[in-house]
Amino acid sequence: MAMMMNVDPDDLLGKAYDARVMRRLFAYVLPYRARALLLLGAIVVVIGCDLALPWLFSQAVDEVRPDGPRRSSAVNMLGAAFVLTLILRFLTMWGQFYLTSWLGNRVVYDLRDTMFRHLQTLSLTYIDKRGVGAIMTRIQNDVGVINEMFADGLLGIFGNVLILIGIVVVMLLTDWQLALLTFIALPVMIVVMRVWRTRAIETYRETRRTIGAVNANLAESIAGMRVMQAFVREEGRRERFAGLNRANLVASKDAAWLGALLLPIVIMIGATATVTALYVGGQFVFDLKLTLGELVLFIALVDRFFEPIRDLSQQYNVMQASMAAGERIFEVLDVEPDVRDRPGATALPAIAGAVRYEGVTFGYGNTEILHGIDLDVAVGQTVAFVGETGAGKSSMINLLMRFYDVWDGAITIDGHDLRDVTQTSLRSQVGIVLQDTFLFGGTVRDNIRFARPEAPDDAVERAARDVGAHEFITRLPEGYDTEVQERGTSLSVGQRQLLSFARALLADPRILILDEATSSIDTRTERVIQAALRRLLKGRTSFVIAHRLSTIREADLVVVLEQGRIVEQGSHEELLARRGTYAALHAKQWRGEEIAAD
Repeated sequence: MAMMMNVDPDDLLGKAYDARVMRRLFAYVLPYRARALLLLGAIVVVIGCDLALPWLFSQAVDEVRPDGPRRSSAVNMLGAAFVLTLILRFLTMWGQFYLTSWLGNRVVYDLRDTMFRHLQTLSLTYIDKRGVGAIMTRIQNDVGVINEMFADGLLGIFGNVLILIGIVVVMLLTDWQLALLTFIALPVMIVVMRVWRTRAIETYRETRRTIGAVNANLAESIAGMRVMQAFVREEGRRERFAGLNRANLVASKDAAWLGALLLPIVIMIGATATVTALYVGGQFVFDLKLTLGELVLFIALVDRFFEPIRDLSQQYNVMQASMAAGERIFEVLDVEPDVRDRPGATALPAIAGAVRYEGVTFGYGNTEILHGIDLDVAVGQTVAFVGETGAGKSSMINLLMRFYDVWDGAITIDGHDLRDVTQTSLRSQVGIVLQDTFLFGGTVRDNIRFARPEAPDDAVERAARDVGAHEFITRLPEGYDTEVQERGTSLSVGQRQLLSFARALLADPRILILDEATSSIDTRTERVIQAALRRLLKGRTSFVIAHRLSTIREADLVVVLEQGRIVEQGSHEELLARRGTYAALHAKQWRGEEIAAD
């Protein structure tokens, strides 16, 4: 039952063995083939001990029977062999468990490492399309199922099949008639397991569905707590949650009832077979067709006979789930990155920063976003992209960073086509500050020198001073060594963005990109960084997407985008004087800000 609850019931509808998936999974075992073979050897020894122990006990019973001679030396030898077999079984079982855990964890480590490395090469299109949650499931849950396959699936099947064969052989050799009589219970056991499994899949699927609904409602309610309280809808949400929770309770009770039913049925079938063997075998002993020790051996084997059958049914479930998980894992690993270095791509030499868009056409999916963009940006020039939402501003930046490749045309830096240079050499010379500031786990200092891990402390502090972050950092409990909570939630939006400025500037890029980087900073904080930005942007080619008029005013060139086309370009004053698209945007979005500033 535990195995069934650890896998997704939807995974149990596929096949239990997929040769293609299995071959690829075993490729991760090959580097550790010596330990894998040692593990298989340990399993064989443990099974041999499991079969030898009841045989030794039966021999001892025959040696001490009251109607025959008692040979103390033989009994002592059998007792010593019994103890040695127990010790050998203990040692090899310990080795089996250790090697199983080691091998499974090693394969999981390699799989996760391979997936993470591969994800780093994939284009943002794939990440956006699949979503973080789905990708996390592949790396965490599906890889975990593969670990369970190695621990309880493959090795369990190998061990159970081997011991089942051994039990059948020993029983047939002991008394084939009694063995065949015992095997009559086998079809009954198989039918019971198949019926139980079919019902279990339905029940556990309902359990997963209802707990999924509970979790979704809980997450929605927590995220929307402010709205819920503002509109006094607590009672309605409580009733809805109670209904979903009650449905999960009913499904869980059905699953518990079904799970509790299996073992007693298996025990009952096994006990019936044991009683039958004991009754018929007892008659054989009275008729001198069977010794008492052989009957003891037979009863012990019958009692053990049904355990591997029951386990094999559960391991079949694990294998089905593993094949489905493996297919999903390799589906990710088989994705080819949309953006990749061309064969023979060279490293981009140290750049001055002249950027040119030459007839650039680009879009997402089948939708064209940019249409024939032509733009020349001189070294050290600050360019501001403005336009309505969806005009193509972020696409211009994404193409420059080569997060995506152009459909047609070209983008060059100092005359080098971005598609002819390596992505690493390009991005190492470009700094970017995004609107959605992302901070990583670690200290404030670690986050500032994210792009330059080797940067000394004084360089980190200098970058923080240049953007006006030093003052608030020194007020933190541990200063630069203060731990940043998940995504920097302990800091304000403005503080997080100041850290991202420091991070980008410490990298000392020749091209600097500010993607709406000041949109969430309050006016006071913006004043703090404006003076620093004037100094820092001087001599660097910079691209700014901004909703703040003050940032746009500082730009050497304002480029107005409308539906993926450049409709105007010039300085702030020149574009206002033309009374065109920019002037209309200015009147609509920034007029109030300009009045407030005056």
